[in-house]
Amino acid sequence: MAKEQDLLAEIAALKAKLAISEAEKTEAQAMSESIAAASTFLGNSEEQPTGKTVMIEVCINPWEREEKKQVFKNVEYPTYYYAIQLPAGAGTNLATNGVEYYHGQTYEVDQFTLADLKSRVARCWDHEKAIHSENENAYRKPTNKHLMTPAAAMRHNHR
Repeated sequence: MAKEQDLLAEIAALKAKLAISEAEKTEAQAMSESIAAASTFLGNSEEQPTGKTVMIEVCINPWEREEKKQVFKNVEYPTYYYAIQLPAGAGTNLATNGVEYYHGQTYEVDQFTLADLKSRVARCWDHEKAIHSENENAYRKPTNKHLMTPAAAMRHNHR
């Protein structure tokens, strides 16, 4: 009888600890959500961890040509909040795997989608800079050096 009461007391203590950790976890999630939502207005384009995970089915032997021989297992990956910040000429959204991610919106994505989105957003900004011919040398000190051999420089000075 005493063992049963001890076990019930231990279960009650563990439930109390679980409730406290769940409350802390939801506070951290709420904080990360508010940071991610505010990052749109702060100009912060970095991702924010959500503290959540997602299960993704991954092929363990992708070199196998026959589909029946491929082995899959579920792997847990972290998720992140990411705000899409596109330049004016890039349109209104990016589409990945049939999902459209709109400018100015914050999305919860896994780390693989995050890497893809960040790469594509960066390429959009690089393309925007190339189109508007932004002067990359605007703040560099001009030099009078030319790639010319001494013999060519002498010929140039005598003419």
